[in-house]
Amino acid sequence: MAAHLNVDPLWLETGEGPRTPELQAVATLDSPFVELPGQVPDARPVRTGEKSDTVAVPRVKLKLRAGVANYDTEPDMDGDGHELVPRELLATLGIKAANLLAVRVRGTSMEPMLFEDDVVIIDKSDTKPISREVYAVNFDGDACVKQLLFKGGQWYLHSLNSDHKPVNVKSGQCSIVGRVVIQPTRVLTGRL
Repeated sequence: MAAHLNVDPLWLETGEGPRTPELQAVATLDSPFVELPGQVPDARPVRTGEKSDTVAVPRVKLKLRAGVANYDTEPDMDGDGHELVPRELLATLGIKAANLLAVRVRGTSMEPMLFEDDVVIIDKSDTKPISREVYAVNFDGDACVKQLLFKGGQWYLHSLNSDHKPVNVKSGQCSIVGRVVIQPTRVLTGRL
């Protein structure tokens, strides 16, 4: 009866306590999500242990082709397939969560700043090249994270690891996927 009337069972029985039931988070055994009973406007599923002041950014693998500026993504399901970013950080940086993707770094060319399998957050809406900023790029169909460097009137894909030489972007087909804005544990905005 209490559920049908949408009132608290204790209130219905005794007249004590709050009249309406308080929403309680319920973890179901077959789901990794904490779910709220009933319809809650603008609610999103929250994973167990996730803080409500974070945004879940999808972690993806970039699927690229040479000569094509566009790209496709496929979920990177290592773990739960997401990276959590504090909402306050996004607000401070003026970044919209809908524009973000998380990608894994491959190779050693950006060591000691970025290592193999580090995850970085890119802003896919920020594709204007700025010298000395770090970007995810499509270079001849390969996804890479590099610093863009404008030197002598030419753009280069620059590696921080001295074992890797700069590559002139004119030597292949290059398009910017997005600027790297966050590496979990630090913000990567500003020139190196």
